[in-house]
Amino acid sequence: MTITERQKKIIDYLKIKKDCSTNEIFSLFDVTPTSIRRDLTQLENIGSIARTYGEVHFIDQPITANFLSRSKRFSTERNAIAHVAASMINANDTVLFDSGPITFSISEVVKNRTDITVVTNSLPVAFQAPSSHTTLVTGGMIDSETMSLIGPDAEDFFDKVSASVLFLETTGIRNYDGMTVISPFQAGIKRKMIECAKKRILVVNNDDLNASGAILFAPFSVLDTVIVASPLEDPLLQENLERAGAKIIVAMNNEQTTEYLNLQNDNLSLSEVEK
Repeated sequence: MTITERQKKIIDYLKIKKDCSTNEIFSLFDVTPTSIRRDLTQLENIGSIARTYGEVHFIDQPITANFLSRSKRFSTERNAIAHVAASMINANDTVLFDSGPITFSISEVVKNRTDITVVTNSLPVAFQAPSSHTTLVTGGMIDSETMSLIGPDAEDFFDKVSASVLFLETTGIRNYDGMTVISPFQAGIKRKMIECAKKRILVVNNDDLNASGAILFAPFSVLDTVIVASPLEDPLLQENLERAGAKIIVAMNNEQTTEYLNLQNDNLSLSEVEK
């Protein structure tokens, strides 16, 4: 059986099952688990499936597939950032999640906590939230590209909210002193989130720090912390962030994070995944 045939069989199986364990997929084929993991990674990257810890899920909604396909970029880095971010959430915190793949990953890490309240405009965060904690969702218009709620109604919602901590994402930066997005609607709601949060934490892939969106939505001075996967390569950017008062945390330098990541992919170490 070729790789393509094997991947087709996986999809055909999931169309019927919808959700199953990774071990169940392994049992379908007489090949190594590492080979199947590669198949699952390729299917995940094109948005045909989604994976959570030890499980595989069939994706049949184009909008969701589009979001999940984008969210699988830099998956190792994103998981490292999410683990560090989740460790900064205290008991009884009201946690505000911006929309985006990293914030979605953070919400996955903390989804079984019973001692927090979640506030978000992100549909993926809202839909995967269990009953173990209270989840508040804004109103507004649906932005199908980001799977988030935007517009005046969504912005007005935050006038009534006081959040302990905000996990914020950005499309890029401009002139080494501020964060950008490509949509005025996204800029508006991010500004309102910043206003109602006591602590503001930017979670960002290193590559996004080399990009720039059309609209500047906030300066670095609003940030308390920036969590990145690896050390910043641009000394001027690091200098400007620190001058603005932002503490920089490098997630993949964290020993606990490395241990956490090595337990992912069904207890397969990262070195094995990369072979």
